[in-house]
Amino acid sequence: MQKIERDARLVHWKVLIIENYKSLSLTEDEVMIILLVDYCLMNGEALVTPDMLALKMNLDFAQIDKDLTKLIKKGFINIDDSEGKLITSLRGIQDLLVKIFIADYNKKEAIPSESKEVQDSLYQVFENEFGRPLSFVEVDTIRSWFDEGYTKDKILLALKEAVVAKAKNIRYIDKILLEWRQQEERSKEGYTTISPEWRKNIDESVRIANINWVDKNGKK
Repeated sequence: MQKIERDARLVHWKVLIIENYKSLSLTEDEVMIILLVDYCLMNGEALVTPDMLALKMNLDFAQIDKDLTKLIKKGFINIDDSEGKLITSLRGIQDLLVKIFIADYNKKEAIPSESKEVQDSLYQVFENEFGRPLSFVEVDTIRSWFDEGYTKDKILLALKEAVVAKAKNIRYIDKILLEWRQQEERSKEGYTTISPEWRKNIDESVRIANINWVDKNGKK
């Protein structure tokens, strides 16, 4: 549980709502209302009303009132009584997102112990190369590589390529793995799945990664 709580702190609930709003049957307008309610609360408003939201949104008052009422009925937004005063909170949506996060986390943790040990050892290699602890997003990306069928050896080879290119970041390594997979598909099927635009982008990434950004005098 401590590990889950530690990782949860690295992912803000606003990120989680963007990732999960479709599965929660929320519309884009409703998500914006939730975010604006949060904005109003952070700016000292105790009770957020449709009037306040209407000043900041392009939706008409009637639609805002309807959507806000719907969110309250669903329990995503809460109106509480605090010492005789009504106050707005986002306790409902935030608690729900935490539960979704923990459920998803536990699902990903439920992997064979041998594979888990392999992944843990790989995280250590990445942290040694990067010279810092990995973020939750980076750990999740590495874990997804295993889900997609990449082996530890292939991931380490991609890491080595990134180190040589002086591009020690997860996104660059992810591009390397994707390019290799597409090359394998091309050789099997006899055609390329790599678009010219994507090739141009990764070539440009390699070029930028190899630029010496510091001149001989130590100035950028």
